Amino acid sequence: MFEIKVVLERVGRGESRSEVERATGHARKTIGRYVKRAEKLGWRPGMVVTDELAGAVARASGVARERGPGESELLLMPHQERIRAWLTPSASEKRGLRLAKVQLLLEREGVRVPYSSLHRFAVTHCGFQDQRRITVRLDDPPPGLYAQVDFGRLGLVPDGEGRRRLLWGLSVVLPCSRHQFLFVTFSQRLEVLIEGLEDAWVFFGGVASLVILDYVPRNIIEVLCPPALCGGGVWRRVLVGRRALAWPHNVAARLGAA
Repeated sequence: MFEIKVVLERVGRGESRSEVERATGHARKTIGRYVKRAEKLGWRPGMVVTDELAGAVARASGVARERGPGESELLLMPHQERIRAWLTPSASEKRGLRLAKVQLLLEREGVRVPYSSLHRFAVTHCGFQDQRRITVRLDDPPPGLYAQVDFGRLGLVPDGEGRRRLLWGLSVVLPCSRHQFLFVTFSQRLEVLIEGLEDAWVFFGGVASLVILDYVPRNIIEVLCPPALCGGGVWRRVLVGRRALAWPHNVAARLGAA
């Protein structure tokens, strides 16, 4: 059932059947059979894969509920103590080797198993706990408190002069409502940023109290947030006129606003 759940989760994330085959060791026909059974039960890619769904797919596919060790588990069993030692941190370390490194060490010795099978073996037999970084969910800010600003690459397009130029999108998002405005431009110059923000305020029907700059070009950050606040330039006049503050992303993150 665990393997079926992994397959469906990978397919649900948009991975191709070839990618799922390489990662799990299941044949593409088997993957397709699991997906088809799940879809008959009402599941669609992007939906949550519950244990109940995986169990129903297992029963519909004729997978035995209780069975002995699989092929991968039998290959790993003689190496159990070494895997445990690799994953256990020493007295001077915070954690042991990464599981991907353990998989590489095993492959050097001719033991080739899918990562998902190694992960399941490590959790079941070696006391392994996944130490991935946990994302802390924050409450939504009050409406109008701040806007997040970032440039994103949109691709190459004809510029009307027979050339292909890189097109950028200036994205302005209000985190409370997730309302977004996109300003399309060929440039990331300061005056373009200001023009895009001015259009965004018109679109939103108001101005955010705080503008958080998320990885806009370094030269703009230097202009917006120099040691002497804004250096008396045009950006300062814009902010003062709109009664707004501008922070680079790293400052806002430290203060808990991003």
